[in-house]
Amino acid sequence: MEYVPVSCRIPYLLKRIGKNQQWLADSTGLSKQRVSDIVHLRMDNITIQRAAIIAYYLDCTIDDLFKWEWR
Repeated sequence: MEYVPVSCRIPYLLKRIGKNQQWLADSTGLSKQRVSDIVHLRMDNITIQRAAIIAYYLDCTIDDLFKWEWR
């Protein structure tokens, strides 16, 4: 079994602070496409560094970025 993200909570977290994905891309230095890939779970993997940067700007923990399940 492995612990995998089953849904992304970034859109909810952005809405909570009144921002959008473009703002997140600009703030983190990630491309708009990379942010979109993360949001839609199309990434091969997300590095801990990227997750930490995103969590910092969204004022949450890394675990809060996704809904996780054991599979």
